[in-house]
Amino acid sequence: MKHTRKKRLPTQGYSLLELVLVLAVVSVLVGLLLPKGFDALRNARIQQVEKTVDTLKTALTDYLSMPGGNGSLPRTEGTGIPTSGAALTGATDIAKGNAARLDTVLLATGKIEKPLAIRMGTQAFASAGSGNELTWNQAALGFVMTPDAAPLRNWSSVTRVEARTSNSALAPSAALGANFRLDGTTNLGANFVVAYLVIPACPAKDAYELAVSMNGAQLAPVEGAASDSGLVAYAAPANGVTDVYVYLTSI
Repeated sequence: MKHTRKKRLPTQGYSLLELVLVLAVVSVLVGLLLPKGFDALRNARIQQVEKTVDTLKTALTDYLSMPGGNGSLPRTEGTGIPTSGAALTGATDIAKGNAARLDTVLLATGKIEKPLAIRMGTQAFASAGSGNELTWNQAALGFVMTPDAAPLRNWSSVTRVEARTSNSALAPSAALGANFRLDGTTNLGANFVVAYLVIPACPAKDAYELAVSMNGAQLAPVEGAASDSGLVAYAAPANGVTDVYVYLTSI
């Protein structure tokens, strides 16, 4: 029997020109699709913040109407932070402000179900420092520490909810949550207790897009500059980030 061998065809590779063309097409596609992907992720972060703000507003309303409460919000920054215990009460306002948070109050009273976890800004979720954390005692309407001591914990680098006395003498971008010009021009009245969400170390682009979304077109800030109007306030970004303050309520 006669065996025949099939003739093997020579294998052709890609030419250098073909490889260059393929790489050029891939780079164009990446250039077109990558920014859209970043925009989609940013929009998801903004929507998460807006939903969190809505949840917090409802929680604060529920807290203010609690039986046995006094119809007010406890301050967690500045002066007037309610505390119980000689050592804790005698601590500095800065130490108490670093350790106290309004979301602790909402968690302790069942008005929110879990700690805040926002994908925008700092991704730190634990306090710095040492010692025990402050806890909220609804019966005493004050923060306590067991055993009684000056607070050493610091939540200032974590996304959180705070409350402080209003200060209309400061522009919203410099007030650290103490002032908002909700209509674009009018400062908050004196002696209000203002509740706000703080998002530390927020990327400048995220801060700007959040302000555009929540403030609306009429009160949108200039990109790269401070935001002094509407629900979202922040100082001009430095090194690409800024601390963002989102208005929740004032009483």
